Amino acid sequence: MGILLKKDGQFCSQRLNFENNDNTVFNIGSATKTFTAVLILQEVEKGTLKLSDSIGKFLSPIKNIPSDITIEQLLRHQTGLAETVGDQEWDSYNIPNDSLLRRDVLNNVKPRHNNKIGKFEYTNTNYILLGEILEKINDKSYFDLLEERIFKPCHLEYTYPYVSKNIPQLVHPTDEKNESDQFNGINYKFFADYAFSAGSIASTLKDMATFYENLFEKETLISKRSLQKMTGFKGGDYGLGLQKLKVSGIEYWGHGGNNYGYAFRNYYNPKSGEMILYFINRFRVPMKNSLLKDLVAVLDSRPIQQFRKNIVDEFKDFEGDYVLKGPDLPFTIFERDNLLYFQVENLKVPLVSYEPTILLDVSSGIKFTKSENNPNQLIWSQSGQKLKAVRQ
Repeated sequence: MGILLKKDGQFCSQRLNFENNDNTVFNIGSATKTFTAVLILQEVEKGTLKLSDSIGKFLSPIKNIPSDITIEQLLRHQTGLAETVGDQEWDSYNIPNDSLLRRDVLNNVKPRHNNKIGKFEYTNTNYILLGEILEKINDKSYFDLLEERIFKPCHLEYTYPYVSKNIPQLVHPTDEKNESDQFNGINYKFFADYAFSAGSIASTLKDMATFYENLFEKETLISKRSLQKMTGFKGGDYGLGLQKLKVSGIEYWGHGGNNYGYAFRNYYNPKSGEMILYFINRFRVPMKNSLLKDLVAVLDSRPIQQFRKNIVDEFKDFEGDYVLKGPDLPFTIFERDNLLYFQVENLKVPLVSYEPTILLDVSSGIKFTKSENNPNQLIWSQSGQKLKAVRQ
C-alpha cells in the first residue's frame, strides 16, 4: 500500500511493504473515467460536440445500444445500458485466448435495462463508448489523446495510458484468493482493449495529485465553467466522471478505481485543497473504513484511536469454521502471522479489537462476540441486527 496526503500545502507519504520510492506505478482503475470526462469536456469547449448530442451522431449502430443516448447520459451513468466489463466469466490474469479485442467487448453488450434509463447505474460500458466517440471525432487513438492533452500539459512523468509488463517500477498485481503475484499473467490487451477508457491508466500517487491540482485548482485542462459542469451533481453524488464523497461530514471530490489486482482511492477537498490518495495491489482494501477515518484524523490534527494489541491469545477460542444462521453463510476465523482473519469465500479481512470481548471487521462493521448460552456459538452483529453463528 502507498498513501499520499496533502495538508497545509505540503505532501507527506507512507509506504507499506515496498521500497522507498515515490514513483511506484499502479493501475488507477475506474479513476480513468475522470480523464475520459476531461477529454469530452475539452471537445465541448472546442465545439466538436455538445453534451446533448446523441451518440448516433458519431457512432454506427451497435447491438443493444440505442443511438439516441446522449453524451451527458453516458457521463452520468444514466443510460440503462448493461455492463460489458467487470462481469466476465474468465480470469483476467489467465485469458484463455487472444480474441480479447475491443470490437468483441462491444459485440457482447447485453440488452438494456429500461427501468434504469434516466437513473444512476454505474456501468463501464458508458465510458467505453465515450472513448470510442473521442477516437471517432479526432481520428486518433484515445491513448494518444491522453498523452497529448492531459499527461504532457500536466507534466505527468510516470503515467501511462494502459498497464503492461514493460512499465518500469510497476507494483505487481495480487490475486485476491491466494494473495499470489500475478505479474506474469498481465496481458496489456485486458487494460488497453477491454478496460480501455473506463479503467486502463497506470500512474503514481504523486502524478495523480498533480493531475487533480491541475484539474481543480488551475485551468490547465478545462475552464472553470467546464469544471462547474463536471461538479454539477444535480442532487445526486455523481457528476461528469466525478463523485461527491462525504467523509466525517466533509465533502470531497474524487473517483476511486478497482481492477483485478489493484485498488485506488482519492479524495480532494474543494474548500481547502487537502487531498487523500492511496492504492493497494489487490482488488479490495482491507480495513478501508478505519483507514479513511484515520487519514481524515491526520488531516484534522486529531489523535487516531488505537487498536488493542496482542489480541490473538485473548480471542483464541473464536477461531474455527462457522455457519451463520438465517442466510446459511459459511465463514472462518483463523490466525496467521499473529493476526486474526475473517474469511467468507474469497473475501479475507483482518479482525481488530477496540474493547475487550469484541472482535471487529472495520470494513463491513461486523462485530463478533461470544454467545452467553453456548460456547460453540458467536453473535454476529451488523447494522443493528444480531444473528447466531454456529461452530461446525
